[in-house]
Amino acid sequence: MRNVILYMSMSLDGFVGSDREHPGTAIPDAELKQWKLDRISKAGAHLMGRTSYQEMSSYWPQSDDEYATPMNDIPKVVFSKTLSDAEATWPVTRVARGDLATEIAAIKAEPGADVIVWGGARFAGALAAADLIDEYRLLVQPLVLGTGQALFDQLPDSRHLNLIEALPFPSGTVVHIYRPQHT
Repeated sequence: MRNVILYMSMSLDGFVGSDREHPGTAIPDAELKQWKLDRISKAGAHLMGRTSYQEMSSYWPQSDDEYATPMNDIPKVVFSKTLSDAEATWPVTRVARGDLATEIAAIKAEPGADVIVWGGARFAGALAAADLIDEYRLLVQPLVLGTGQALFDQLPDSRHLNLIEALPFPSGTVVHIYRPQHT
């Protein structure tokens, strides 16, 4: 069974999006980029919500960045009730329209490598609230936003996570890897 792994950049004060600055573009770091590239290149699929899909599909197909190959070649699943044909915009993409938990269960049951979630705050937050994430890879940037979108604001109650690893990088970004604590 495949795992669902969330990659999310966030500010030191816990925001994953803001009108001030995007935490994922705060500070360039070649070592961190290579760490991410080594991992995302092995993904069985990329999962994302409609908004992230629209942002990524307008960028990656034309990009010559090192991330472009895994982003373009690895299958993508877009969770949306409104998109009609994602394949036309970004090849190797399908749309999941069903119940979130049912769709995730089906994806996890497919053969292949673990899948990566690229989320906006709403999509990733919905997965977290429904306990559908097997591992969190939170890239905490040395940036304070003061206001913005929180990753965990949809939780119905608190969640306990087990720290698996914490990896500091030269830019000051620290990757925190957590797995849900199952009681």
